[in-house]
Amino acid sequence: MSSNNNRYDDEFKANAVKMVVEKGRAVSKVAKDLGVSEPALRRWIRANKEPEDATSKKLAELEAENKRLKKELEYTKDTVEILKKSVAIFVKPQNH
Repeated sequence: MSSNNNRYDDEFKANAVKMVVEKGRAVSKVAKDLGVSEPALRRWIRANKEPEDATSKKLAELEAENKRLKKELEYTKDTVEILKKSVAIFVKPQNH
């Protein structure tokens, strides 16, 4: 005997969510037409939105890291230029 969680496959759930999210149909109407409960359909919709939220969060983290790394790279480039100039001063032949 299968559990309720396996009653509907992922494709069925995705199509049900698409009917509400992309086509703008009412949750109650879609649930009734498909023979599912409204709370179940609302859970599927929430579950479908979570990856977008996770993706947005990950993107924000990557953007922050990218900004930090750009600053670090600029600092490192400046440091290298200063060190090159310092080495040039010390390597110049000294006339006594």
